[in-house]
Amino acid sequence: MVTLNDAYAKLSALSEERARRVVDLIEDLAELEAREDAEDLADAKAIKAEYGDQGITLEELRAKYDL
Repeated sequence: MVTLNDAYAKLSALSEERARRVVDLIEDLAELEAREDAEDLADAKAIKAEYGDQGITLEELRAKYDL
């Protein structure tokens, strides 16, 4: 795993333009992950609204969506 110091050292070795592109990609990935987390939370809230605090078992979920 790359540490923050290692990542910074690698970025500082790149040209400014290339480092900016890498940072932009990292920001895009962070935004995508945040959107996916928000969608997961919305799905969980919808399931809780439909099934209450009891939730739904994995077997019931598979049966409901024919998985």
